[in-house]
Amino acid sequence: MPDDLVEQITPSRVAMLGTNCKPARCISLDGEVGSEVKCTIYDQRSTPCREFEASWVDGQVNTDCDAARAAFGLPPLEPAAHGV
Repeated sequence: MPDDLVEQITPSRVAMLGTNCKPARCISLDGEVGSEVKCTIYDQRSTPCREFEASWVDGQVNTDCDAARAAFGLPPLEPAAHGV
């Protein structure tokens, strides 16, 4: 992870700049939330980003996904959005 994109949380943990704010918005997120966004460091993204699944991708709701969407005024994803 590029050092200029993170902030130290503990001696052994860092967070992407912007993710420790309310509402959270990662410094590497480009575009307009609710319209079209992309991760500018997708191939270098951290483990938490790699492990985070949108609701219904694995057939289950992800309440963290719903909360992140709500922070930007977006409704939760519906099962049909991912063919479930």
